[in-house]
Amino acid sequence: MQRDLGSYDYVQRVYNENMRLAAYKLPQTAADGDVTFIDDGLIRLTMQIADGRVLKITIVTTNPRSSVYMQVFEGFEFGFNAVSTWIQNYEETTSTHGPSRGIVKGMLADYNTTADNVLTVSLTRVSGKALEPRLHN
Repeated sequence: MQRDLGSYDYVQRVYNENMRLAAYKLPQTAADGDVTFIDDGLIRLTMQIADGRVLKITIVTTNPRSSVYMQVFEGFEFGFNAVSTWIQNYEETTSTHGPSRGIVKGMLADYNTTADNVLTVSLTRVSGKALEPRLHN
């Protein structure tokens, strides 16, 4: 069984609750597969979704220092309540133009910045389960 980051419903809800930029909010529903939600030249946001569960989130940016990238990543970081050491990995990859990896609450953030300053960061679960609270009606 592959570990996941949570149901798409949960992931989009916690991300959207932390995203102030309307153009970068996620739709309420998404199909299974490799889905590209944003691809505007600055940010490319994709998710690998299977059976309604998010297996992987990938963000690619041509400007790692842009406030838009910061807000997109923080939408997930704050949404997953995973604020911790990933900022150190971000600083390492953008300053060395190489890979850096960090695990917070069982989620791996795998960073790599190319010599051309293009940053790719992928989020996957490597241990534990998604902290997906049950909603009560």
